[in-house]
Amino acid sequence: MKQLLTYLIPAVALTLGACSKQAGAIDPDAATGTLSIQVSTRAEGADGDYDPTDHLTVRIYNERDELIRKYASKEDLPERLELIAGRYRAAVEAGEAVEASFSQRFYTGGQSFEVTPGANTPVEVKCTLQNTAVATLFEESVAANFGSAFEVRVMAGTSFDDSRADAASTLRYTSSTTGYFTLPEGVESLAWKFSGEHPSRGTIEQSGTITGVKAASRYTLTFRFSPDLPGFIEAVAIRVDDSTDDFDDTIIWSPDPTIEGDGFQISEPQQYTGGEKRFLISTVKPTTSAALIFAEQRYDLLAEASTLATAGLTVVKTAENALTVTLSDEFFAGCTGGDYPLRFEVTDNGGGQGDAECIFALQGILTPSAADCDLWNNSVTLRARIFDPAASNVTFGLRQKEGQWLEMAGTNSGDGYWTATFRAEWEESTNENDQTVYTPKAGTGIWAGGEYECRAVTDGLESQTSFTTAAGPAIPDGDMENGSLSCFTTNNQSTSFWGSGNNSNTGSLCTQGAIDGNHYANMQSTYYIMAMAAGNLFSGTFRMSGFTGTVGFGQPYVFTARPKALRLNYHAAVGTVDNNSGNGPLAIGSQDRARIYVAIVEWDARHEVSSSFSLSGSCTNSGTWDPASGPQAVSEGRILGYGSMWIDQSTEGNSLISTGDALRIFWYDKEAAAPTSNYTLVISCAANAYGDYFNGCQTNHLWADDFQWVY
Repeated sequence: MKQLLTYLIPAVALTLGACSKQAGAIDPDAATGTLSIQVSTRAEGADGDYDPTDHLTVRIYNERDELIRKYASKEDLPERLELIAGRYRAAVEAGEAVEASFSQRFYTGGQSFEVTPGANTPVEVKCTLQNTAVATLFEESVAANFGSAFEVRVMAGTSFDDSRADAASTLRYTSSTTGYFTLPEGVESLAWKFSGEHPSRGTIEQSGTITGVKAASRYTLTFRFSPDLPGFIEAVAIRVDDSTDDFDDTIIWSPDPTIEGDGFQISEPQQYTGGEKRFLISTVKPTTSAALIFAEQRYDLLAEASTLATAGLTVVKTAENALTVTLSDEFFAGCTGGDYPLRFEVTDNGGGQGDAECIFALQGILTPSAADCDLWNNSVTLRARIFDPAASNVTFGLRQKEGQWLEMAGTNSGDGYWTATFRAEWEESTNENDQTVYTPKAGTGIWAGGEYECRAVTDGLESQTSFTTAAGPAIPDGDMENGSLSCFTTNNQSTSFWGSGNNSNTGSLCTQGAIDGNHYANMQSTYYIMAMAAGNLFSGTFRMSGFTGTVGFGQPYVFTARPKALRLNYHAAVGTVDNNSGNGPLAIGSQDRARIYVAIVEWDARHEVSSSFSLSGSCTNSGTWDPASGPQAVSEGRILGYGSMWIDQSTEGNSLISTGDALRIFWYDKEAAAPTSNYTLVISCAANAYGDYFNGCQTNHLWADDFQWVY
């Protein structure tokens, strides 16, 4: 029941632009009058524990809406308020505006008035509740079935957020009472959640939302136990009281739909080996929607009841509020082995909502995940779900898409799964320096960016799936489209990846060229003072000091997959040797050679190669190396693998051609551990293979573009 509580504020005395008057009779000829203000609050459920006027603010504004006086408490108010004749406005606030409270409330009110000379002007300011009041009413059926083990929590928002259930902005109701909310700006909804412990049904929860919520209004949530389906709360009646009218807005809240397995507990995983599985769905009110979600696909069960569109899925609508859903072999056809959540979501026209999930375990091979694949060691672990603990003959197969099957017997892991790990097979050979090297056998193992098929066979039954491995890392700026790369400038002492021997004296050893808009690196050899300078491009750094140039080979590189080869496009113009200032291996007049090589190394520092010449004509070098000479060719660490391509003749025309598999990687260590922070990538392109010795043809050209790994 509403109670009108009246708080009388004494007359307040104030002189504005005139002398104060003593209390007593008002002078009718004076230019001032007095004001008596009465403040009343429409206080919901006032019980004396909370007095809004203990938190009172009164403001007086003149006709220009200027604040002329503010009083922050009842005690601050003087007995009389004397004002110059004119129009004014009083604004009053009472109480406290908090997010949510069972006691603290907030009221505001305002009133315009006119002060008449020599007269007293009585003004009543009526303050109305600004909170949104939410009352709960629990009918006897609730206590009869739940005892005291129930509660309702209410918060502002469009849906109930369990993470805010204990926040100061949420109220917890355990009996029929009223709480008060100050809604945030723009929020026009209240969300509630009923929770109760039924002695036979266990935990029962339901939540809902009241939309179109207004301030200074009252909403009553009435809860009753459902006689239709004992153990559930059936409906919520909401009574709304605003400042002038009372009206009812009733929301029907039906019990949740029930979803059950026919002859099995839906909460228990089901080992499916074939046949039919039935689910029974029932609602108190007519069913409005029913969906089955399986393997990331959603099926409309009401539509399926009419069309029977999905093989292996049969839906029979036995009543307006009952469905029987049957699943059979065809529904699971094409599924790989493993555990599959099968989820139902159901609603009815009374607002009831229900969902349930059943795990279906299927026999057969599982689709390998990224965690099953090791792209550096080129292995994959295949897994199959097998229900029979006595199974003894499970075989696995792996192949590249549409390739030849590789077969392997499986191993029982003891947890209902069998496994088999396929690895790359290696072929051993000897390189030109009598070093033992290894290359992967075609069709074995797995490699980055590949498409594969796998299968498991047990008791004559085969299950098959396919998978794609992740792409491997790329060569930084391998397309040579970035004209600002260090290798195209004379500043190569610090490079992000690509460097060259360009310096202030010979700045054209590596420049950017273009054919039909496609850019490439143009390596052009030249002759400077007393020696030939080879056109070059490499991963690393270069510094020039006097007549000594030093290359620092290698750049840190993160290998997430083992490559088979390096491939690029190139064009070469290779002549006969006309320089040999450093006692290189090629005689004057013989055929010169260009070279491209790649090395994957584990070094603790860059390997440096220095070449020097003097005006007297003497030329020297130090640190020269060849990755094909062995895994310990340099002192900085070991070489894991390399690929090398010698170019001893010019290519035709002006177009670039592919290296194909010429830069196939030969591995010294086929079982090297997964890449570490010390793994380094060396790529070297030289228009003169023996440029370190100032040995070769000074007019050689080498173009290179589109560096990429072959996996």
